[in-house]
Parts: sequence; structure tokens; C-alpha cells
Amino acid sequence: MEYIALGCMSGTSLDGIDCSLVKSDGVSYVTDISNEFIPYSDDLQLKLRNVILKGYLDDIKVINQLNQEYKDSINNFIKKNNFEIDLIAMHGQTIYHDQKTKISIQLFDKSIRFNTNSPVICNFRKNDLLNGGNGAPIMPEFHRVLANQLDLKKVIFVNIGGVTNITVIDNQKITAGDSSFGNAIVNDLIYEKTKKRFDVDGSLSNNGQKIDVLFNRIISDNYFLENIPKSLDRNYFHKYIDNSIKDKKLKDLIYSLLEVIPFAINTLISSQSDFKIILMGGGRKNLTLQKIFSEYFDNISLIDDFQIDGDFIESQGMALLGIRYMLKKHSTYYETTKVLKNIYLGEKC
Repeated sequence: MEYIALGCMSGTSLDGIDCSLVKSDGVSYVTDISNEFIPYSDDLQLKLRNVILKGYLDDIKVINQLNQEYKDSINNFIKKNNFEIDLIAMHGQTIYHDQKTKISIQLFDKSIRFNTNSPVICNFRKNDLLNGGNGAPIMPEFHRVLANQLDLKKVIFVNIGGVTNITVIDNQKITAGDSSFGNAIVNDLIYEKTKKRFDVDGSLSNNGQKIDVLFNRIISDNYFLENIPKSLDRNYFHKYIDNSIKDKKLKDLIYSLLEVIPFAINTLISSQSDFKIILMGGGRKNLTLQKIFSEYFDNISLIDDFQIDGDFIESQGMALLGIRYMLKKHSTYYETTKVLKNIYLGEKC
């Protein structure tokens, strides 16, 4: 059976909603129909950033505003795309994730109804957490479908979002986990210093130099002693950006943080040199980071090199997870999140 599914994803970059309309059987292929990024208002972006930096939500108006922008954005997307939608897979906005306490918070009002009678599937991390898993990453099954479509037998998908996670696929065998921070710590630093939201194309860090004391402090963290599967909160490594290094040049701070990303992956996959490495997520656009990756690995591509829009991998993946919920097919495994039994993800809102 083939489904038309709308996947909606809001990541830890806090910039808006990715919407993807796809066609899929939930098992062997995903064909995209339409994709669109709908940015949050500047006001909402600032409020969400403050919530995450404070570590708590103290104003119900933030949720109300988020819900309204979600509703308006998705209704407009549905209106633009005149398709009969079988389901909507809704991730919500992550504001907190901690594998140790088994708490993962995605803001989304389950009572929201859109301009369609299609069922809405949400809470995609809940079943994993309730069954002993880390609650992340949740996209490896979609990555396996992509690998099959691209006829790649040995491949490592590197998703550089707010957090960086990897999915290692070795002839259908799959392992996954969060390897390090991603864009979140860099973007937060840039915003603090310049009020800009991110390093466009890596231009701020292009001529940066590694600050050894910062780099060495970070890679000495016990997190890097753990093998995958493992999971990480976007703010975990923020503690290393303290007053002892804040007088350093911004370009050097950014460069030092960026170098941690491929270094951490190399410690996890150093024995897998025959694998193709495919970069995904917003961080793949950072030319400085691309250059650093090329210093660590040989066989690197961007997902866009395969005629796949790298901006919408996770929203398309959400659509697949929604379909697999309808089919009651497993989407999470011990090898990806340490969940105690293979289960499907999501619930009807």
C-alpha cells in the first residue's frame, strides 16, 4: 500500500518548520513530492532560544505562539499542495533532551487540527524512552531506506543539525547515535557575539585556527569514551564556552568547535575506512567544516550530490516514521537507541 504523508520537523536550530510531502510504502522507498521551509517569526525564534538557554519554560504565551505559527504554516503548506493526504507526522519543537533521565520534551499541542481530516501522528520519542531507549536518534530507519534507494552497501550518514548524529549501515546492519554537538553550540556563540544566527557558508571561521586548550578540554569529556548508541542534549557542551576562552577570536573559537565534529566521528568509525560518508543537515553547508572533514576522511559526499535535497531529510524521515506507525512496523532498535525491544514510534494525537 502506498501512502501520501506530510512530515513536519522542527530541529534544535530553532529557526522554523520543515515540511515535506512524500509518497512511500513505508518500507522500500520514499519519493518526495513537495518540500518547504517555513521560518518562525523573529520574535518566536528569540523566545525559544531564551527558553533553551534558561533551561525552563516560564511563559505559556510561548507555547500559544508556537502553536499558532505551526497551525498557520502547515495549513498554508497543505493549501499550496493539492493532494489527498493520508497522514501528518508531527515532531514538535524540541526544547530539552536527556538520555540519562529519559526525558525528551517536544512542544506541540495535540489538540491542534489542520485543514484536513487526515490523522496526526506525534510523540515520536515517547515509546523509545518508555522502553529503555535514549529517545534519539530516530531517523536511522529512513537512512536505511535511502541507502537501499542509492544502492549503497557500506555508508555512514552524518547528520549535522543542532546535534551531530551518525547512522552506520553495513549491508543492512544498522547502528547509530549522537557523536557530538553540531550547529547549536556554534550558533549560540555567534548569536551571543554578533547577534547573527549562524556562520553563513563558514565565512566567519574560514581563516580560523584551532585553540588547543579549548579543543583538548572538549575532547577529554567522558562522552567521547562511550560508543554508539548514545544520545546528547544540545546544551551539554556549552559548559566549555566559559570566561577562560571568551576573549579569543571568534573565528578561532568557531574553528575549534567545528574540528571536534569530525574528530568525534573518527574516534567512532576509525576502523571503517571502506565506508562512504555522506554529510546531511544544515552543517553540511559550512565550507570550513567541509574542509575539516576532508582532512579526516577520504570518501566524502554531500547528500545533495545524489539529487536529494539535504535540507529536508528529517522532515521526509518524519513522514516515513508516520507511515511505519500506521503499518505498525518497527523503527527503533537496541543498536540505534539502546531500546530494550524493537518497536514502532509515535501515537495518534
